[in-house]
Amino acid sequence: MPRIHMILALCALAALSGCGAVIVGAGGAVIADQVVEDQQGGDGLF
Repeated sequence: MPRIHMILALCALAALSGCGAVIVGAGGAVIADQVVEDQQGGDGLF
């Protein structure tokens, strides 16, 4: 039974680390959009 808990914990960790990359990427896109808006005016990328 403890082996199953270890496998589930590793799966959860992998899923959370994948989501973290998506969140960081989305944050970078928002910052890039703001920079483009500041430099060029208009509504930027989005």
